[in-house]
Amino acid sequence: MKKEKVKTDHHIRGRLLLISGICLVFVPGALYIRMNPVWKEAELTIEPANRSWEIQCIEPSGTTLEARILPPEGFTRTPAEDGSFQKYLRDYPLLPDDTKLPVYDGTAMDYSDAAAIFDISLGREGYQQCADTVIRLYSDYFYESGQPDRISFSFTNGDECSYNSWRRGKRMLVLGGLSCELPAAFPDDSRQAYMNYLREVMNYAGTLSLKAESETIPAEELKAGDIICSDAHVVMITDVAENEKGEKCYLIGQSFIPAVCYHILTWTEGKQTSPWFTQDQLSADRIVIGGFSFRPEDIRRWKGGL
Repeated sequence: MKKEKVKTDHHIRGRLLLISGICLVFVPGALYIRMNPVWKEAELTIEPANRSWEIQCIEPSGTTLEARILPPEGFTRTPAEDGSFQKYLRDYPLLPDDTKLPVYDGTAMDYSDAAAIFDISLGREGYQQCADTVIRLYSDYFYESGQPDRISFSFTNGDECSYNSWRRGKRMLVLGGLSCELPAAFPDDSRQAYMNYLREVMNYAGTLSLKAESETIPAEELKAGDIICSDAHVVMITDVAENEKGEKCYLIGQSFIPAVCYHILTWTEGKQTSPWFTQDQLSADRIVIGGFSFRPEDIRRWKGGL
C-alpha cells in the first residue's frame, strides 16, 4: 500500500511540475503577445462611385483637401501657419473624387455623404472607427511634425498610454477594466512600433475617453481639430472659412462602424448639397451631422487644442 501511495504521490507531483513548467513557458508568452499588438495594414479597394448629383464647391482635379473643396462664394479660408494642424489637414492627400468609401475588410461603400475621402490607411482588425480616426489624425500630426512627447491618450478606464513610454519598451497590461504599465519589450522607435502603439490605443480608447480629455467650448470658438463628441459618436472640424462679416463655415469629417477612411461630410437642403456647415447650423440647440444628433455641450476641444 505504501509503495502504491508513494507512486501516486510521485505521479501527482510530476503532473504538477509539468503543469507549472507549461505555465512558466506559455503564460509569459501569452502575456507578451497580449501586450505587444501588431498593426497589419488592410488592403483597400478603390472604386468609382458614379455620383448622380452635384456637390457644391468641389474641384474634382484637386489632390489635397484645400485644392479639392473650395470655400463658398464670399468666403476665404482662415489663415493657417506652416506646421500647424490646420495646414496639415489642408495638405492631406485625398483619394480620387467620386470614389466609394473604402472599408477595412476590402469592400467599398457607396456613401452619398462623402464629399472627399482622405488617403489614409486602415488596420485589418477594424479598430479605426470614429474616435479612433480622430486619435489617428492627432497622433500622426504629432509624429510627422516631430512632437512625439504630445502623443498620449487615455483609455476608457482613465489610464494613460503614452507613445514615449511605448517606444522605451513599456506596454499596457489590460485585464477587464484594469490596466497597468509594465516593461515588456525592447526600446523601438520604428514606424511599425508607432503603428503598433496606435492599434493598442484604438482598442481601448473611444468617444468616452475623448470626452474625458476635452472640455466644452462655445460654437463661435470652433477651429480645426476641435470635435463634436457625444457618448455615441464623434466628428472633427477639419477646415474653417470666413466672410467679410465674420461669419464662419466648417468642413467636418468622420469615420464610423465598420472602420472606413476618414471623409468629409455634406448636408442637403432642397437641391443644394454642400460640404460646408454654417455657423448657424452649429450654434443650434440640436446639431445634426451625418445622421447623428448632438447638443451644444458636445462641442469640445481636446487637451486645450492643437
